[in-house]
Amino acid sequence: MRRRADREVNVFSLSAVDLFAAAMGAFALLAIILLPYYQKEIRELTPENAISDLLRAAQDSSVETVEQRKALEAKRSASTQAVSDIRSEADKLLAELRAAEAALKEKQAEVSRAVPEPEPIEEDPAPQDAPEPTLVPFRFLGMNTSADDIVIALDMNRCMGGHERSIGRAVERIVDSLQDNHALRIVGFQQTDAGPRTQSWPPGGGLRNINASGTQGQAKRFAQRLTGQSGGSASMLHAFREILSGPGQAVFLVSDGLPNPRANDGLSPSRLAAELTRLNGGRKEIHTVVVGNYFDYDGTVEFMESLAARNGGQFMALASGQQGVCD
Repeated sequence: MRRRADREVNVFSLSAVDLFAAAMGAFALLAIILLPYYQKEIRELTPENAISDLLRAAQDSSVETVEQRKALEAKRSASTQAVSDIRSEADKLLAELRAAEAALKEKQAEVSRAVPEPEPIEEDPAPQDAPEPTLVPFRFLGMNTSADDIVIALDMNRCMGGHERSIGRAVERIVDSLQDNHALRIVGFQQTDAGPRTQSWPPGGGLRNINASGTQGQAKRFAQRLTGQSGGSASMLHAFREILSGPGQAVFLVSDGLPNPRANDGLSPSRLAAELTRLNGGRKEIHTVVVGNYFDYDGTVEFMESLAARNGGQFMALASGQQGVCD
C-alpha cells in the first residue's frame, strides 16, 4: 500500500506573520518611548519622594504661617496706631476744654474787675508843711455824703464769719474818716433762734459825737466784738425798721448781701429792697458795702446795688480774700 505523503499545515500566511511583526515592532517602540515616564511615576511613589513632598509642603506651610504672622503684626500695628491717634485726639480735646475753661475764668475775672475796686486803705502821707485840715463832707472808699449823722448797720449773720478782717477794716475806715462835725451810731443785727436781735452803740439808741474823748476807740472795739458773734440769719427788715425810725441822716450797710427770706417776712432780695425803700421814704441815704466772696452767689451784688441806688446812696464791693464759713 502506498503511504500518504506528510503535509505541512500553515495556519498563518506570510502576510499575517508580517502584520504581527509590524504590530510587535510598534508595541516595542511605544514601550521604549513611554518607559521613562513610567520610571518617573515609580520614583515619585517611593518613600523618599513622599518625604520630600512632605518637606516641601511643610516649607510652604511655614511660608504661609510667616506671611499670616506678618499680616497679623501689621493689623496689630494698625490697631496700636489707631489707639494712639484716639488718645492724641482725646488729649487735644482735653487741652481745648481746659483752654475754654481758662477763657471762661478770665471772662469772670474781667466781670469781677468791672466792679469798682476799693481805694487803698493807707492814706498818702500829708506834706510836712500842709495846713490844718478843714471840715469836708464825709468820704469812705470813694463814697461820700454831706450828712453829719452817720449810722453803721453791721450784718452779723453766720456767713459773715471768716470775713472778720475785711469787716473790721471797713468799719475802722468809716470811723477814721469821720471828722469833728460828725456823730456816729453802730447797730449790729442778726436773726437767732429766739428771734430778731440788734445791738447798738452807744447805749440808749442815740448818737455819739466823734470828737468826744475815746469815741473812735469805743466804736472800733464795739464793732470788733460784734464781728466775733456772727451766727444765724440776717434780719435786715427788722433792723432797718429800728434804724430808719431812729436818729441818723446816712446809713452805711456792711453785709455780704445774702438776706434770708425766712428772716425777712418771706421777702425775696428784690422785694426786700423795694420794702426797705418804701419804709425809708427818701428820709435817709442808704449806702451799701458788700464784703466777702460775693461773686460766688447769685444776686448779692444786684441786691446791694439796687438798695443803694433806690435810696440816694452809693455802692462799694470790698473783696475779702478770706474763706467764709458759707463758701
